[in-house]
Amino acid sequence: MTNYRFLSKFMCLLLGTLLISGCGFKLRDAMDIPESSRQVTLMLKSGTPAPFEQALKQTFKQQGIALLETAPYTLTIKQVQENRRSITLDRKANVDEYELLVLVRFEVLNTDGKSVSGPLVARIERIYDYDADAATASYSLEKEIRSEMWQSISQRVVRQFVAQTR
Repeated sequence: MTNYRFLSKFMCLLLGTLLISGCGFKLRDAMDIPESSRQVTLMLKSGTPAPFEQALKQTFKQQGIALLETAPYTLTIKQVQENRRSITLDRKANVDEYELLVLVRFEVLNTDGKSVSGPLVARIERIYDYDADAATASYSLEKEIRSEMWQSISQRVVRQFVAQTR
């Protein structure tokens, strides 16, 4: 009886695993990286924000893309813009909401230094409520949102890189 229970549990587990793998299930943010895109040289413009550089390198590592000195493709980050602006005010002209914007201009080059992609842009915006009475909490919220934005924009850049090098 015990062997039958073990065997039935094992078969259910095996069947579940086969169903999940057979349907094309992937972990969140996992990309299908072709062999031609598994190596890249990263060229960053001086003054590139450190959080973006860290997020970009982490995204490459998570996707199994090696950063090398000489690779078939070069991802050149030309410009990284950050902007914060107030978008709504209350009756006393105090800020109620801020908009955060991150814009990255980049290009994919081949080994000859010729553009494979032309100029590319990745952009992300977030709006958050600002409470002047809880400025420390609002500052912490903005810091967390910025961190998420850097991660998200780096994933967009990597996705576009992979799409251009297929």
